Amino acid sequence: MTLKVNKINTIEEYLVKNEYDYAYFFIDAKNGVLSIVSNYGSMGYRWEAPGNNFKKFLVELNTDYLMNKLGKKAFNLDGTIKNMKNWIISSRREEKCTKEEARYVWDYVIDEIQQYNIQDEGFFWGIINSNLEHIVKVDEDYFEGIEVDSEWSDYDKYFMNHIWKAFVEQLKQELNEKQTE
Repeated sequence: MTLKVNKINTIEEYLVKNEYDYAYFFIDAKNGVLSIVSNYGSMGYRWEAPGNNFKKFLVELNTDYLMNKLGKKAFNLDGTIKNMKNWIISSRREEKCTKEEARYVWDYVIDEIQQYNIQDEGFFWGIINSNLEHIVKVDEDYFEGIEVDSEWSDYDKYFMNHIWKAFVEQLKQELNEKQTE
């Protein structure tokens, strides 16, 4: 297999910086590519059909949608435990388990999860799987019933609310200047 290499001369580079933060934004408007290298991580995505004006497309992006393309939300232990408790309550209401079966998972499995202060979805499912004989008594379809909660980290929120916002303001300014020409 032979790989073809093309030099691309359509890249625009932006730097958002203050004394603590930096973020390089690389835009290939022709090909719908956004790459970011920053002290918040390296991220990138290519949109297949962003329309005729890629910068306008970026300006109008919903930040949650953007971050879903660029990164992954962090595991939220408190939200996951809340969801797990709701799952147990729902299973009891639907009479999928006895009061004792539900109580065991509520008291012992959830306590084990909290005791380890889990910060990782994989570790969470490991504890669930190690208690599988009790979990399936509450609901055989536990994998569909237990919803893992996740949220953006403080770093991600800061990136969206400050770094991305500054970058978008620069793009808006360029778009406005282009319209007045």
